[in-house]
Amino acid sequence: MELAKDDHNLELVTQLRNKQNALREQVRDYVEQQYLLFSKEKGTQLREDALQKIKLSNIDHSQYQLMLRLVKKAAKQLASLHSRRRKVSKRGLLDVRKTIAANAAFDGFLFHTKWKSTRIERPKVMVLCDVSGSVSRTARFLLLFLYSLQDVLPKVRSFVFASELAEVTDDFAKQDLEAAITDIMNSRANMPTDYGRALQDFQELAMQDIDNKTTVIMLGDARNNNGDGNTGVWQQVYKRSQRVLWLNPEGRFSWDSGDSIMSEYSPYCSRVEHCSSLRDLTRILGSLLKHSK
Repeated sequence: MELAKDDHNLELVTQLRNKQNALREQVRDYVEQQYLLFSKEKGTQLREDALQKIKLSNIDHSQYQLMLRLVKKAAKQLASLHSRRRKVSKRGLLDVRKTIAANAAFDGFLFHTKWKSTRIERPKVMVLCDVSGSVSRTARFLLLFLYSLQDVLPKVRSFVFASELAEVTDDFAKQDLEAAITDIMNSRANMPTDYGRALQDFQELAMQDIDNKTTVIMLGDARNNNGDGNTGVWQQVYKRSQRVLWLNPEGRFSWDSGDSIMSEYSPYCSRVEHCSSLRDLTRILGSLLKHSK
């Protein structure tokens, strides 16, 4: 009897903490929205600083063009940084034999150094974006960000889903990127979510192309309308890749609440991150580039 009471009290405490966190999140959303309204009259720099930190789902249409510029700017900075790293690391180790041979005519003085070439593999990236509901805004900016990194991430394959999953890589090649994303979101967003169906489609479309040089990124809240999440497919993805990132735009306190099944997928991820702002995207994708081999 006492044990049952303790379990009940523990459950009650957990529920109260989750509600407290949810209330804090609602207050944060309200403050961010009001801050954006205030910053409109206070200059571009203040707005840019605010947009870096504010949840993407709180950015209204009037801020969209400025946000696009910030996404492209952040991606360009990351690409430039990564390119410099590649130039340094590409030189590799000193090739002693070739160095000695190249300086044979100089009586042992080393005027010319020869370096062993090191092949730097650019990572293959597959991105699955849940475009249902509020997640669609974050997905839009993630796709924009990744395609702005084409110089250093040229092998990006993109998939979107609410229930049925479709590859949209060719859509971006056929028309302007921003227009393509808008068309995709207009046709596929705000439909009921079915991760089980989406992962089954992904298995058929792409599983055979995943290997240990592939990074798989999922952007989604793992809310599945109480359906079967088909976690066995996600486990196969992890076994083949070992580099699986799940970016969840919801706060951690919301994971596994309601119809969220985040804990069913997280064992088959190398990293699970809360990702809801441009600053989050920059940090996480910067880390991806830094550790790519």
